[in-house]
Amino acid sequence: MVDEFDVAQALRGGIPDRARAWAFVRDFAAVWAEPLADGAGTRAEELERADEALGLPLPTALREAYSLLGTRHDLTGNQDPLLHPSELFVHDEFGGVLVFRSENQGCAFWGVRLRDLGQDDPPVFVRSRDGWVRFLERVSLACVELVLSETLLGSEGRLYNACELPAGPIRDMCQGQPGDCTAGVRTVICASESWRS
Repeated sequence: MVDEFDVAQALRGGIPDRARAWAFVRDFAAVWAEPLADGAGTRAEELERADEALGLPLPTALREAYSLLGTRHDLTGNQDPLLHPSELFVHDEFGGVLVFRSENQGCAFWGVRLRDLGQDDPPVFVRSRDGWVRFLERVSLACVELVLSETLLGSEGRLYNACELPAGPIRDMCQGQPGDCTAGVRTVICASESWRS
């Protein structure tokens, strides 16, 4: 798969706008999952109902994201899912935030400040134990991150393996670090093939 679509190469130069973000998502899905088909997105009527229920317009980029991949659970819903349009809500803190993504145990939320809803591709904030902090500068960029992380975490261990590292690699990682760094470095996410060769 890597030979067909090199993620690092595709991201070189960044994702400067929505069009580039959606092109990346389409190209990525075609190789690392299943191609995005017409109808893979949320229907316009569902998005309109969400607008009406919230009493707020969805930003253009969020509407485009839902229209492109809103029904693709494999790309958006394995760990910290994109909320279904009927599940969108406003979090009252931070002047109000339209939440569109939630950590699977409800410990973190991603959203757009209400005061930014008039922007086509507004900044995204994340709420965790430290309160609301800036996550990424655009919804479209946050959707690229969503697709990458949700694909990785939904790969049934094909793309990652949360494993305990053998002593040798831990020593190598801690070499030159002050004190005994090995005590805190026991489990990390590592490439599933890295330690098998």
